[in-house]
Amino acid sequence: MRSLLTILTLTVLASCSTHSNSVSDSVAKPNPREYQVGAYLWQQTSGEYRALTYQAYNIAKERVERDLEDKHNKKRAVIFDIDETVLDNSFGGAMEIREGLSWKENHFAEWVKMKQAIAIPGALDFVKFLEARNVEIFYITNRASDMFQDTFDNLKAQGFPVKKENLMPMPKEHTKEPRRLEVLKKYSVVLYVGDNLSDFPGGYEKTTVEERNALVDKMKADFGQKFIILPNPLYGDWERALPANKSRYENLKVKP
Repeated sequence: MRSLLTILTLTVLASCSTHSNSVSDSVAKPNPREYQVGAYLWQQTSGEYRALTYQAYNIAKERVERDLEDKHNKKRAVIFDIDETVLDNSFGGAMEIREGLSWKENHFAEWVKMKQAIAIPGALDFVKFLEARNVEIFYITNRASDMFQDTFDNLKAQGFPVKKENLMPMPKEHTKEPRRLEVLKKYSVVLYVGDNLSDFPGGYEKTTVEERNALVDKMKADFGQKFIILPNPLYGDWERALPANKSRYENLKVKP
């Protein structure tokens, strides 16, 4: 598979070529994903991104080690999200950018079928660390139920220990809270690991941008303790700040 840098470089060059050849033509149709190019390049190529994911998983390891010092008899577990938490899907998104496609659920389904997502730096080492210490590993994902087998196969291919009963795709409801509560019935959950605030308990779903930020401030002590969050500049609920019917620049603040 071509590297993302190659894909996006070709995209930019193609865009420049189209622009230069459009002097006598009408204005070229804009790429609906153009605003994401920098984010994809950053995730795929920057050492800073890798450093942040390693940092997150280093903190997670220290937190579990500290919890293991408590010799209680409860069965421990860690709950993970999948996309942009343990598996990197940026190659699939880059192909969409190359083709000038807006994000569609069926595009993601096609990507999942390819089973080509790769492990996020630091994720595999941490999951194997948990396995060696008999900490149960759960994957609570909002991938659809019909993506179950492809997701399971992709995780296994990347070396992740995964039990079918511990891979919990999205049922009818989008919220992850009922699935988290099911785990809590039998396990002491040491950590929640994700890339989106809705991966954590606390009422982050179906909230405005302002409400989400206020909740983060209220629960700031949980981050790095109970919640481990991975960087994801590609997509997320934060995109609500970019309404489709407005310029994406309208909500940028130029003063603190």
